[in-house]
Amino acid sequence: MPGLISFATPSAPGAGTAGGAGGPSGTGTTGITTPTPTATADTPGTAGSARPTKSAGSSGGSPSTPKPPTSSTSVRSVNYPNRYWHLSGGLVKLDAVTSSSGRRDASFTRVEGLADASCYSFATADGTYLRHREFVLRAERDDGSSLFGKDATFCPRDSAAGSGAVMLESVNYPGRYLRHKSFQLRLDPYRNTDLYRSDSAFWLVDGVS
Repeated sequence: MPGLISFATPSAPGAGTAGGAGGPSGTGTTGITTPTPTATADTPGTAGSARPTKSAGSSGGSPSTPKPPTSSTSVRSVNYPNRYWHLSGGLVKLDAVTSSSGRRDASFTRVEGLADASCYSFATADGTYLRHREFVLRAERDDGSSLFGKDATFCPRDSAAGSGAVMLESVNYPGRYLRHKSFQLRLDPYRNTDLYRSDSAFWLVDGVS
């Protein structure tokens, strides 16, 4: 009839919007219980590539080896088996250990992670902890902050570079692992290369002191 006005039916709310529920895959995870690092432009995504996984026999991120309150531990390199983590000038380097003082500075007290009890923290003989700062591993005194606890907590992941070896993943930077570069220990993003896997593979052994 003349004079009637026709109105279009309004669209349903959110129609045509992709991904309306939730966010990108993986959003909200801490990386602690995620067995593989996030792929990056530097990480070729080849099928079947050797990636670190949670330690065999672990549950919910717990490493396969039990963690008593204290455990004297030295950290031995897989691709330089005569070299260990060694505290020198406040920084952690990969050195051959010969003297008694060198052995003392290459032994750490392995304890439950300050930020996650299913992971590890490493205390020195004088009561400091190993933590990453500016992505370099060093010894500093615990200031009680949440940031320090996270910087000083590392989760073991099985390594493909050596039998019984582990990679140590940062709690607050998932996908970054401790590795040696020019014999300096630092936190670097995972790379799908044999060199990276070898440089980031370590055996946790009885303290050499």
